[in-house]
Amino acid sequence: MSWGMSWGSSLALAGLASTQLRAADYPTRTVTLIVPYAAGGTADILARITAEILGEKLGRSFVVENKPGASGMIGCNAVAKAAPDGYTLLFTAGGPLTIGPHLTKNAQYRTEADFTPLALMTEVPSFLVVNPNNPAKTVADLIAAGKAQPKKLNFASPGVGTSVHLLAELFRLEAGFEATHVPYRGGAPAVNDLISGHVDFLFENVPQLLPQVTAGTLRALAVTAPSRLPSAPNVPTLEEAGLRNIGVGTWYGLLGPAGLPTEISTLVAQALRGGLTEATQVKRLADLGVTADLKTGKDFAAFLAGDGARWKSVIERARIEAP
Repeated sequence: MSWGMSWGSSLALAGLASTQLRAADYPTRTVTLIVPYAAGGTADILARITAEILGEKLGRSFVVENKPGASGMIGCNAVAKAAPDGYTLLFTAGGPLTIGPHLTKNAQYRTEADFTPLALMTEVPSFLVVNPNNPAKTVADLIAAGKAQPKKLNFASPGVGTSVHLLAELFRLEAGFEATHVPYRGGAPAVNDLISGHVDFLFENVPQLLPQVTAGTLRALAVTAPSRLPSAPNVPTLEEAGLRNIGVGTWYGLLGPAGLPTEISTLVAQALRGGLTEATQVKRLADLGVTADLKTGKDFAAFLAGDGARWKSVIERARIEAP
């Protein structure tokens, strides 16, 4: 072996040893969880719970940094380009990873190649809601109205390509009627316009709509969960309404940049799993209408691939194009 090759090998081994040492000591400083959405939404709420758990379990501060824009793709791109040292992580809903790349031709990252899946935290169900003055009292009523007057009904969403936008598209496709999509810049204005009677229906995550449904300012026709929720026991599931291919709703998970050391990935996933099984956290999530159901490592990676294929099909069937 030449001196040059030996020297190169020594450098590579030294680099590997340094990485392993850093992984063994992780974390030694503050870790940033980038959330690719504005503060106050479901992703932000769950990210802050995650940061709190990881901080308690791993003994260092985990802080949330909101980096919204481009339907979540700006924040995701920042993490994809970050150093794979465990100090910049991503907490996101599924849209920017399994929907956005199929809508945006110039996406700056590839989900499978540019991220390390750490933990799928939960799949959050969504409510299908209407204004209380809407004559539709059931899912069947809403579908009948849609079929009777094609394209007259309109539905709101937080924006083109968001998971709840595609959920609404999948709903109308499976139900067999046409409707007009009205995109907004965020969930709050979409919900406000539904409350004001400017749109006919929308899907949105349970944690975001539960206060309005409980107060009666919105009427929930159904929930996308596999069974009725303890927090809303009078709201039937979509499956009870005869729609069995809609799925649960929006998932939320934790990822790192590609190349993250296995030791760090495992440590973070184990810490999060430990915290989410504690009674206080179980109740905290239940109060939001959320149940933790962790998938880690290869299981999370397989889930990502399947979810991407599902939404790619919906985008093609509904002929959705990025604005």
